[in-house]
Amino acid sequence: MAIRSDSNAWGKADSDPVDTGRAGRAPKGGSDPAELVHEARKTIKRMRALARLLRDELGEQEFRRVNDSLRGAGRRLAGARDAQVRLATLNGLVERHPKALAREGIERLRQRLEGELEQTVEPADRDRVLEDIATMRRQVARWNLLERDFQALAPGLGRIYREGHRRYARVEHEHARDPQDLHDWRKRVKSLYYALDMLGAKQVKGTRRATRQANRLGELLGEEHDLWMLSVYLEEYPGAFGRDTGARDALGGRIERRRKRLRKRALGLGARLYRHKPGKFTRRAGSALSP
Repeated sequence: MAIRSDSNAWGKADSDPVDTGRAGRAPKGGSDPAELVHEARKTIKRMRALARLLRDELGEQEFRRVNDSLRGAGRRLAGARDAQVRLATLNGLVERHPKALAREGIERLRQRLEGELEQTVEPADRDRVLEDIATMRRQVARWNLLERDFQALAPGLGRIYREGHRRYARVEHEHARDPQDLHDWRKRVKSLYYALDMLGAKQVKGTRRATRQANRLGELLGEEHDLWMLSVYLEEYPGAFGRDTGARDALGGRIERRRKRLRKRALGLGARLYRHKPGKFTRRAGSALSP
């Protein structure tokens, strides 16, 4: 097993046992704002997961420097991402409940969210995002990731799983009542998925299921968080529905029912994904992934 640090490693390299995929590939400058934000955020998340995977190899100082830079790049996209999510989440709910949410107030809210989205990610911001990603790509390339076997990666993978395990235990103990705890758990779940994906775990029998579970769990928790964000917006701007005061209750009720179902599914899937102790999980992954 090896991670290559040459320039070709940042493209799609099916021959690489450890495939960094698009971890260092900057989005194209011609992308529309929504697509740019989406691709840039995925790139940042993959790169942060790679840094966590190699934390022991990099050393704490280098890890923190790169991780802080990536976090800063992600924060510059937060406003645009939030605007996209609120609108997409509303549209998804309307598609799911077309009759119940066919209200004048809902349409007014949609128009308001569309207007806010148009004001995000100006051209100068897009240039800054592309510059951020290109800088991170150069930093990752300097890590000189040559011929790393699984033993070099095991501490990082074990730490990622352990952090997710702890966050799951907290969420399960609190019966998934705290949105911030759920969000923190989701970040560690996504780190686990990206790490497994870059290790080629999707194609290996002993790790394929855990990779699929981590991906699905991240999706469930992501949708739950997006719904929570929309509900917070409704509380902050009760006048967004205009005179249709009943629209807020209709939409809020659908949001809460959907969030409750998602939390229940997430806890069930989390119990399966995090049923192992971190050491056992890492050993099982090593046995499956090592040649």
